[in-house]
Amino acid sequence: MEQTKKSKVFLISASKRAEGIKRLLEEFDLGSGGSIALKANYNSDDPFPATTHIDTLRSLVEGLKTGGNFKITMAERSGMGVNGKVLKNRGVYDLSERLGFEVVDLDLVGAGNWKDIPHIPSDGLHWKHGFKISRIFVESDKVVQTCCLKTHRFGGHFTMSLKNSVGLVAALPEGSSYDFMRELHTSPLQRLMIAEINEFYKTDLVLMDAASGFVTGGPGKESR
Repeated sequence: MEQTKKSKVFLISASKRAEGIKRLLEEFDLGSGGSIALKANYNSDDPFPATTHIDTLRSLVEGLKTGGNFKITMAERSGMGVNGKVLKNRGVYDLSERLGFEVVDLDLVGAGNWKDIPHIPSDGLHWKHGFKISRIFVESDKVVQTCCLKTHRFGGHFTMSLKNSVGLVAALPEGSSYDFMRELHTSPLQRLMIAEINEFYKTDLVLMDAASGFVTGGPGKESR
């Protein structure tokens, strides 16, 4: 029988994000160089825990740079706002200039920047027309995610890192009139479709900032 590959899980308790992230990164060996594709969580222009805390992003990038000579590219697509405005308002562009990493707005990239994942009935995909995934996350040497702990009104349940992958899939890609996100968010098979995204790229490290979280509502605000 083929053995199931298991991932290592570390729980770090710390009063300061920088301290906890530093300790976490000491447990991982991502090598000493190459390219890192970074996926944060900026689905909306709402504060943590709806989106990645800027201190978390800062500490993570600083830690990765300390660990090796990496070219770090953060790519993001917001589903609940204009992506460029969200990244600016959340301080991502300012931080990228200070720390020297690239930020790619996935709402502005051309058709050639997406890898087609076709719908092949024998593969069992629940996406009617397949989907398109950012080449940055397929072609980089390493992939790092940082996500938030929250519920999600579309599909419910705790989303964690699986749902965070939706932000590296195209919504309305250049040259196409098909709305992949409309299909996802109106499908009763949404949770299966989200899981399927994660089959087509490999994540080397996932950092969840669980300093606080949503237990109702989401993804932008907790229900009152």
